[in-house]
Amino acid sequence: MSRYAVSVYWIFSNDYPDLLHNHPMDLSGRLIDAFLALEETRHFGVAARRCNVSPSAFSQAISRLERLVGARLFDRDTRNVALTPEGESFSAGAHRIAAEISASMSELRDRAAHRTGKIAVAAPPSLCVEWMPRMLAEIRYEHPGIALQLHDVVSDRCLELVLRGEVDFGVNAQPGNELEFETQLLFNEPFYLVCRADDPLARGASVWLRELDGAVFINVVRSGSVWQHLQSVLAGVNVCDSGFEVAQFGTLAGLIDCGLGLSVVPRSTLPLCVRQSVTAIPIRDKKAVRPIYIIRRRNRSLSSAAQMLWDRIAVSWPQQQVVSGKSPPGGHD
Repeated sequence: MSRYAVSVYWIFSNDYPDLLHNHPMDLSGRLIDAFLALEETRHFGVAARRCNVSPSAFSQAISRLERLVGARLFDRDTRNVALTPEGESFSAGAHRIAAEISASMSELRDRAAHRTGKIAVAAPPSLCVEWMPRMLAEIRYEHPGIALQLHDVVSDRCLELVLRGEVDFGVNAQPGNELEFETQLLFNEPFYLVCRADDPLARGASVWLRELDGAVFINVVRSGSVWQHLQSVLAGVNVCDSGFEVAQFGTLAGLIDCGLGLSVVPRSTLPLCVRQSVTAIPIRDKKAVRPIYIIRRRNRSLSSAAQMLWDRIAVSWPQQQVVSGKSPPGGHD
């Protein structure tokens, strides 16, 4: 049943229970339009032209409407057309329907033109440091009527929010399974070594993973995608566990700053690791990357506003730096 038909049913079911019980789809929008046109013009010929039908077809439509409601709605003679008492009662419901449909059409036009709408996105905190806020700031500037939500959550939670429909889509380091998610690879984000500026590893412009053998390593929490990807990146590298496992990259940088170890982090987190005596160094190994995906529920359409942001990210992000053009801590890039 269309929204128009639902509106008709809801509005008239109390006043005309037998009508919509027996003819739930017969009271069409065209009949409502015909009634309103005749009520306003009080002239069959003028009302017929307004509805773009012949006078005879229009007269038949009014007669059909009256048969459906089981009451005469108009008194008419060769000169005058006037509402009957039943017609006046029917008029109230007809105007409510017209107002509701007009409001719905206006809302849809505004959403299609991105004047209104809502976008909810989920992404791991490491991806919410700079780039995603800048993207949302552009949307807010260009389309101030669109409500924006950003959920900075770990990868597993991101997948859950997308699957449950609590967000429109996610930008994530885990793709999810292909039966439930539609996934597009955006880019491979490089990992960086983060250490004190006076560490011997900081002397070169870049490092190999094998140079980390024997280094005291500070871990990030195992619930996040960074730790999950580091397991394969650091496979075969004999680092020494510092005993620290932290959730915040600012804490990680503080431990490194105090000489308690070093770590490996994605490039998007480098702004959180800024310290005067801490530096970030690119890793030369090709496997030292974290894939970043844009994900949505499979076979589910996005709203017009959400689709706009999806398309912008899908087109723009591969050509963008994950963080701004600033050099990482310590000047290496």
